[in-house]
Amino acid sequence: MKQKILYIMHVDWDWIKQRPHFIAEKLANHFDLLICYPFSRKRSLLTKNNRKGFRFCPFILIPFRQRYRVFHYFNIFMLRIFFVMVLSKYKPNYIWITSPELLPYIPENNSKLIYDCMDDICGFHHSPAYRNELEDLEKNLVLHSSLIVASSQQLINVIKSRVKCSKKVYLIRNAFGGDILPAQVFSPLKQKEIYKIGYIGTISSWFDYDAINHCIEKINNIEIHLIGPVDTGLINNINERIHFYGPIEHQNLYNYCKGFDCLILPFKINQLIKSVDPVKLYEYINFNKPIISVYYEEIDRFSPFVYFYNDSNSLYQLLTSLINQSFPKKYTNQERQGFLETNSWDIRVKEIIHHIECLS
Repeated sequence: MKQKILYIMHVDWDWIKQRPHFIAEKLANHFDLLICYPFSRKRSLLTKNNRKGFRFCPFILIPFRQRYRVFHYFNIFMLRIFFVMVLSKYKPNYIWITSPELLPYIPENNSKLIYDCMDDICGFHHSPAYRNELEDLEKNLVLHSSLIVASSQQLINVIKSRVKCSKKVYLIRNAFGGDILPAQVFSPLKQKEIYKIGYIGTISSWFDYDAINHCIEKINNIEIHLIGPVDTGLINNINERIHFYGPIEHQNLYNYCKGFDCLILPFKINQLIKSVDPVKLYEYINFNKPIISVYYEEIDRFSPFVYFYNDSNSLYQLLTSLINQSFPKKYTNQERQGFLETNSWDIRVKEIIHHIECLS
């Protein structure tokens, strides 16, 4: 009989596919998995992710819980009742949790707790009081977890700086989803009238729209194509050469991207971003396109595949240089193949399963 994992996510199952979705899909091949997730009210920002073969138990979060404490405590009260019922019926061997924000909802029980740390939770835009509360929750979560995995070395450093404990945190980086795409046979590079630059992911406070706007105003023959949900009110005065597609199902992403001349990762460097191991870079390499990204230490290991920049001016200079060269790739098909073969979600989840088995 398979061991049971109650897999509690902090994002809707139909949100654009991220680390929690990919890991859940793979763990379901080895464990009896029940997936709990918060049902998002903003359905227009969602896609339609695969549900075949999975079991789900969604829950509702009352909005404005960070702004009004009464809503915050009401959420805790109601969801503790919800999870008491789930735990009594399902009786999992393990509880997988993807964010310290979920910890108050889980009553005391005999299941072993697994914490998948995928973001620096205190790096998001929260009030100082709520940030302090999240830090305390993360300390509590680390201390009570039987297994802790983190998506980047910087996250491990952050956890160890906040929580003084002897528990080991295992590095399980992100990976690319799906199959390795066939390598395209490129024709000789030729100059174009318009070059299309693509981005895949959430467009939120960490998206460096100023750098993008700086370049599009100075370079007349580029277009920016943005795929993913957009935070309300984030972007104003949109240039006509910036195109928004909204969220797209993961399996259809390549059909949109294959016409792009390069893919970009335009983040603002802050506390949150310094700990990010971007799933996008793995996906970009699978899409076999030239890649541009802002530089920070955690992603230095992508340097064989990525053209890096540091600020708006260096991005402008880099784009100008690549346009003059018709956007050559930085890597060969052989380098791409080798990277993808060692950076799949199958490999990542094998490591996770090994760590889980060591808990038994």
